Amino acid sequence: MFAIRHILLPTDFSPLARRAATVARVLAETHQATLHVVHVLEPAAREPVLVPEGGVVLPQENPSETAQPALETFVREGLADLRTPLVAKLLLGAADLEITRYAGEIPVDLIVIGTHGRGIMRRILLGSISKNVLEHATCPVLMVPPAAET
Repeated sequence: MFAIRHILLPTDFSPLARRAATVARVLAETHQATLHVVHVLEPAAREPVLVPEGGVVLPQENPSETAQPALETFVREGLADLRTPLVAKLLLGAADLEITRYAGEIPVDLIVIGTHGRGIMRRILLGSISKNVLEHATCPVLMVPPAAET
């Protein structure tokens, strides 16, 4: 029988991630599984970046200074009364690679991830973190689209 002991919930703190968190919570409590909530910090640019609107984005010295409080807020607001163990972590690297790496190290039994649910051509041209996770994960991946009822 397939046992779910560890569930991974990647988050970018978006409304889609909050929707996926609702699904992950129900699954974690139903299966008495540990819920692992991760946010991946992309390596920071070292030079200022020009944006099309005419502005400049300056590199952050330590992006975890803002990401750690955001992760804590995400957990507090969406998962505060979770009745199973919870692990919250920041990871550094390319999001899809770090999510699948972490999932393999634990090992995770299920990844629950929000997705925009865009058309196939747009995903081929633009790529997608959730699509890449789905293609490279060694465990089942539950993709939660914006229209999913939670």
